[in-house]
Amino acid sequence: MSDHPVKQSVNRARAQFLAGSAVTALWIITRLLMLRVFTLPNSSYITGDVKYYRWWLTSSRMPIEQVMREYPVPVVWGMKVLAWASDSAQESYFIPLFAATMITVDAVMTMSLWHSGHRVGTVWWILFVMAMGPLMWFRFDMVPAVCIGLAVLWFHRHPGACGVAVAVGAAIKLWPALLILPMIGRSRLAVRRLVTFAVTGGGLALASLLLTGWTRTVSPLSWQSDRGLQVEAVPATIPMIRHALSHGAQYLVGMSPFNAYEISGPGVDTWVAVSSVLMMIAVAAAAMIGWLTWRRGGLGHRQAILAATVIIGALIVSNKTLSPQYFVWWGAPVAVMLDRLPGESDRPGRAPARLGPLTLMIAGALFVTAVLTQCIYPLSYGQIISPVPTSWGILLLTTRNAMSILTLGLCVWALVVSLRTGDGHPRSSSAISPLVKLRRVAETR
Repeated sequence: MSDHPVKQSVNRARAQFLAGSAVTALWIITRLLMLRVFTLPNSSYITGDVKYYRWWLTSSRMPIEQVMREYPVPVVWGMKVLAWASDSAQESYFIPLFAATMITVDAVMTMSLWHSGHRVGTVWWILFVMAMGPLMWFRFDMVPAVCIGLAVLWFHRHPGACGVAVAVGAAIKLWPALLILPMIGRSRLAVRRLVTFAVTGGGLALASLLLTGWTRTVSPLSWQSDRGLQVEAVPATIPMIRHALSHGAQYLVGMSPFNAYEISGPGVDTWVAVSSVLMMIAVAAAAMIGWLTWRRGGLGHRQAILAATVIIGALIVSNKTLSPQYFVWWGAPVAVMLDRLPGESDRPGRAPARLGPLTLMIAGALFVTAVLTQCIYPLSYGQIISPVPTSWGILLLTTRNAMSILTLGLCVWALVVSLRTGDGHPRSSSAISPLVKLRRVAETR
């Protein structure tokens, strides 16, 4: 009988080893498939942005105040580190090192999910990144995405690190700063998240201001506001359909000074205005979520993640600029919420009963969106930006944008259900605000 616990321990260790080996094999196989897609003739040009980064870092003689003004200053610092580490004089070194860095960041997210017990989320993340394709290796959006993923993963267990992760994501892409709003509250954990976010973000902003000045620090905001309607943006869907139906007679698609393909023609200005209104609504919705969070004393873990998916989705859908890599921002928090979270008392490994089906629907819709995104860019991009776009290319674009709206709608629905029913709110006493604890103690007396 004494050997029985030992056998159980050995069997458990063996099962964990086999499961870990299977997930590792899945990660390797899927990344090799991504490499195979990258070797296709119509995919190799996705390294263009990395070459653009390297040109600014090596060929340009401008001071840092003028370098890559569309990106926050910390991005330039990170690129300079990569350029130094790769011997920036050699393009053949810089591009592989950049890709290796993004692959490493991807692996960090995968291992963090697995180590935290998120088995379903780990597998989904591996498949989701594969669905997005090799573009993920040649854009730095993987970094803020993983910052978001780690932040929601550490929401309760490491609140200080959670705030730091949100601040780092905001230093790279600015908008992740809005994700601190669902994480505020009156509990000790919420205060730690807010303080570390403020200290880290404030420190990076101050360093940028002192080293590069005010104009360069805020230049990404002015750069964004001056841009036109990008062909892949959801508000550009109707103009792109009309462009295809007119056979290129009324509309023009071309590379803008902002290094993006934009559409111009009848009604485009109206859709730019619509995008601006939608963006204001998205920001207002994020502010309302922050107000509601504070009023309730804080959100539960799952509620905070759902709120984050709503904010991210609203920013993507409403934006007049949409690059395919943006969807990876959405994927990281979705991967975290696919498994049971700390404090949830339903069956182990599963989301609360009322939210489980909705969670799976969100994950499924976003996965289909990712597959369509890779089909658009890079596989069919030429059919979209050509003087006369093909019906197939426009069908892909329209379907992907419709799936984006559907995914956002599901996220909103799940958040509303969670707030109305209380599913996803913490049940452990450590997650209850101090005011509620004092009130309960007073009532018992």
